[in-house]
Amino acid sequence: MSDRLFSIFAYVVLILFTLFCILPFLLMVIGSFTEESELIVNGYTLFPKAFSIAAYKALLHSDALYNGYGITLIITVVGTVAALCISAMLAYSLANKRNVLQTPFLLFCYLPMLFSGGIIPFYIVVSQWLHLQNTIWALILPLLCQPFLVFLLVSFFRTVPEELEEAARIDGANEMRVFFQIILPISKPILASVGLFYALNYWNDWYMGLMFIDNEKLFPLQLILRRMVSNMEAAKNLIPASAAISTVAPTYGVRMATTVLTIGPIILLYPMLQKYFVKGLTVGAVKG
Repeated sequence: MSDRLFSIFAYVVLILFTLFCILPFLLMVIGSFTEESELIVNGYTLFPKAFSIAAYKALLHSDALYNGYGITLIITVVGTVAALCISAMLAYSLANKRNVLQTPFLLFCYLPMLFSGGIIPFYIVVSQWLHLQNTIWALILPLLCQPFLVFLLVSFFRTVPEELEEAARIDGANEMRVFFQIILPISKPILASVGLFYALNYWNDWYMGLMFIDNEKLFPLQLILRRMVSNMEAAKNLIPASAAISTVAPTYGVRMATTVLTIGPIILLYPMLQKYFVKGLTVGAVKG
């Protein structure tokens, strides 16, 4: 009886927590399809009286949205692939006991997790020393290697049986071949998890664009959204006059619609990578 009561209580808590998480998302989606005048008068509600697609019509006439999507897709794809390659190679080197510089490198990677040089030195390095101001690389390189994610990879690589590497070296494989043909194929779960973290960082980042980008053609999608949220008038400037469909500009609706269009693609990554979130691919790789 006690087990049944506990199960009922657990299900109730989980259902309430799920509703608590889903409710803001539903309000955002429904708000993007609500008439602007009703949003101004009645605010956001789950059951609006007047529906409208004015916000989406306005966004589809805006070149800024398409341009922001393109820039964000480029930095997300290029940044995630490059970050995975660099982080995986660094983590494998740190996890390899044959590396004589393992301890200094571990300390070098650990210190940035505790201390930071500050915004001004970071800005000087990126803009004046590396000359990345107003380039797409200013949105990619500063986020290329995250120490926390590197240590996640290090922890996984340390669980890989050493016998696999030794067998490959006996067969004449060098370090690069062992890494790319032995280690990476059995590391899909951790690579998928870390890759998703990197993709989320790149997709949701607006701070790098705010610091280093002045050219509006290089604005990422999140920076455009931030400008809308911080200043409602920015939404009006992004809507061409030819797209005006009512006397009330759908500024609130545009903010909600932009958020819906922004989070849509990244949500699709979860079902695509879900099958890789399974540990234990190395179980049974070594027998005897």
